[in-house]
Amino acid sequence: MAGAAASFSGVQTCHSVHLCPVCMSKVLAVRASNVQLAADGLAAAGYVLALGTNTLRHFPRQPYGSLRDGQRGGLVALLHDAWKSAYGSAGRPWRRLRDSYGIVGYERAFEDTWGSESGFHLHWHVLWVLKVDPELTGDERRELFDRFRRAVAETWREAVLGAGGYEVSMKCDRPNCPCGGEGHGTDVRFIGSAEEGDTARYLYKDGDKGTAGIGMELTRSDFKDGRRWDRMSPLQLGDLAAEELLQLGQPGPLTEKYRERERGVYKVRKHYRSQSLNKLIKALEIEQDVRTEAEIAAEEGEGLRAVAVIPARTWYRHIAYHPGRRLALLKATEALGEDGVRVLIESWGLTWGQDVLSAPEEDSTDTEESTEPVAQELAAVPSQAEPEPIAVDSELEQTAAEFRRRRRALNAAREDEIADSMDRIRAAR
Repeated sequence: MAGAAASFSGVQTCHSVHLCPVCMSKVLAVRASNVQLAADGLAAAGYVLALGTNTLRHFPRQPYGSLRDGQRGGLVALLHDAWKSAYGSAGRPWRRLRDSYGIVGYERAFEDTWGSESGFHLHWHVLWVLKVDPELTGDERRELFDRFRRAVAETWREAVLGAGGYEVSMKCDRPNCPCGGEGHGTDVRFIGSAEEGDTARYLYKDGDKGTAGIGMELTRSDFKDGRRWDRMSPLQLGDLAAEELLQLGQPGPLTEKYRERERGVYKVRKHYRSQSLNKLIKALEIEQDVRTEAEIAAEEGEGLRAVAVIPARTWYRHIAYHPGRRLALLKATEALGEDGVRVLIESWGLTWGQDVLSAPEEDSTDTEESTEPVAQELAAVPSQAEPEPIAVDSELEQTAAEFRRRRRALNAAREDEIADSMDRIRAAR
């Protein structure tokens, strides 16, 4: 089973692109493909592409913040407010940029990291799409691109200051720095047959020229690793927070930072494509996957082989509410397949063939369905179990009653949390 990957099927997915490694990888893979197809099609149609980054000056003392109603603030709110002021479709700065440089539209991606020395680092990655006169070549073309880069940077600087942030970096004296002395608050690098070499290698990491890899660069933040303690990706921070919680037995500073981010990404859109760019892509008939994030995350994939069937009563009573058991099942499946699952299940005091069932043969023609819903590993397959005694009904009723009791408790706790938040808001006024 070396190199095998395991997953659950027949269960509900969260489709979170910010927090869930499983759903994140599914959704971002589709988004990356969409961006790549769009970039290739737009370049072939003669449009000019540029990949940019818009950042904020940040310090460890600054909170991640939130976009929640009544609690808006922090770095995440500053990032969004500055973007709206700089490039919002109703604003004068955007109209000036659009008309002066032939901006057709853009695709924007949100990304964040955390460092022990620098705090949270929130920024945008942007794919700019421009319509440039094809007769404009040589020095005139490069001059236009330089003006565009400076205009985008200056517009961002003014917007960040207007939103209440620190002045972004506009100068740099580091020798041989890729910014060319223009600072790191905003970066714009053009891609195309006329702009090759160092820029393409910097963007795509593989040395290829043209648009190859632009989808990965813009969307696949789940593949990016930060620079250890200086700058960690969200998944790296989550791994360290889990390890810290396991070792200490209680939340530590890394756990608190992860929870701060977990709360802060609520309502943050991971990707956004301007309506004007969407219309252009449709007009050019560029193929795109239009499924929602929930539909993508729920896809179970092809080529998977079922190794076990877990009835709902076992799933909810012995696995779902026991921390670590779902992960242990996946690891056992990846390492030893059905044998690993069976040993693990029996170590929990469960009976193989009764509490957890063997997966049916793939070529089975039996179409009899189970009398109860099931949560399954690796593939959706109907249960082949014999009908159970009437006593099962009482067990299911007990499970359902326990579920309702927990839901009422969570709702009550949520009401108390909302009441406390409103009291703090009133007190602040």
